[in-house]
Amino acid sequence: MLQTHYYPKLPPFGRALACRLQSVHPPWLVVVCIGRDCWQRARHWQKNQTLWALVMPASKPASWYIWQVLELCVLIDWDIGPSRDQIIELVKILLLSGAEQVTVRPCWVDVRQPAVEYDASKPVGERWVQVREQIVTYIRCPQTGMARAL
Repeated sequence: MLQTHYYPKLPPFGRALACRLQSVHPPWLVVVCIGRDCWQRARHWQKNQTLWALVMPASKPASWYIWQVLELCVLIDWDIGPSRDQIIELVKILLLSGAEQVTVRPCWVDVRQPAVEYDASKPVGERWVQVREQIVTYIRCPQTGMARAL
């Protein structure tokens, strides 16, 4: 019987990030591109010498990869395709991998539109309702190790 083993590996462009992290001027920001046109967006981000971009294929779980983000800031450049649950799972994995903070940027959202609306029919305390995705930054609380949004 053939057995398949699970061997975590680096995400696309992860090997180049490993080299950059050993350089005199390591990147201060790691961008993780996921969703529509993620490969093109990652190559675009990589033109900036102060950061590095990785690709997160939506077809694989985030836990399938080794994320070299210890003490780094991470931006998730999220476009259409992956679900909100997939993004939250990626945030958790990145924080568990040691990221200082993880910011989620949904790039398809028109930020000129309101993020919340008032709904008087809801109970008090629940009347402001989120109507679109928005940019959110998560940090790991040092005391508890739990993630929280800023």
